[in-house]
Amino acid sequence: MSILTFPETLRSRVSEDGFPHVSFSMARKGVPEFTQIHLFVPVGIGSNDGMNYGSAELGVGGAVATAATGSGEVGSSDIIAATTKAFKSGGGATLAASAELKSGLIVNPYTATTFEGVNVRQFEFAFKLVPTSAAESVTAHDIENAFRKYMYPKDIGAGSLEYPPTFRIKFMAGGKVNKYMPRIIDTYLTAMTANYNATGNSFHANDGKRGAAPVEIDLTLSFQEVRAITRDDLYGNNLQYIDGYESAGHVVGDTPDGIGQNNEQNVSNRGEG
Repeated sequence: MSILTFPETLRSRVSEDGFPHVSFSMARKGVPEFTQIHLFVPVGIGSNDGMNYGSAELGVGGAVATAATGSGEVGSSDIIAATTKAFKSGGGATLAASAELKSGLIVNPYTATTFEGVNVRQFEFAFKLVPTSAAESVTAHDIENAFRKYMYPKDIGAGSLEYPPTFRIKFMAGGKVNKYMPRIIDTYLTAMTANYNATGNSFHANDGKRGAAPVEIDLTLSFQEVRAITRDDLYGNNLQYIDGYESAGHVVGDTPDGIGQNNEQNVSNRGEG
């Protein structure tokens, strides 16, 4: 197993200057031929956080319940509206509509917004790999193949497929997590596009082993987190960044993170600013 770094100059900048970069590794041990992939942070990284909301009509019953809590009152207009609604449900829709027009009163649906869940986040990365040497051509090729290989499931026979391994994505500043960038829990690589020689049809010299490498490779990668997150996956008290990965999702086949599991470690992580 090895660490794949592209371009090669990134390696010295990370160690000497603490240069910002992005790291990809496998959460499932013993699977990949590499331990980490280190690349420049691409332009225009976005974090799309979204919630799911709906609506529910509580009706006059909801208004009565609201009044019972002391946060509102049910007046005569509510009673008239309730009577009109009951009349409609009994088949007197036309007469009820006429009564509504005459009285200027309709049934208040008491519509309330309901929280329905959290959208699973997705992240897009677009890398342009332009090798400047034969060695970098091999590294770029290995990076492309590593992503493609481990986005696919494994055939384990008997008509069964093993889940693909999950990717752990970290924005780094030198050897530490860059807390100015988004925290991402474990992900699956859901889509990948490789575009060869987008600006010209040129190749490096044939190396006699793999062939002639393209002079540039554009990789577009789409990742999706393994589950919907909560605020506890991102922040501790006072917006403190959580940079531990004990509860960053679990690998299929392993025991999921449970309530209270790794609690001591998580608390220490949340205490860091």
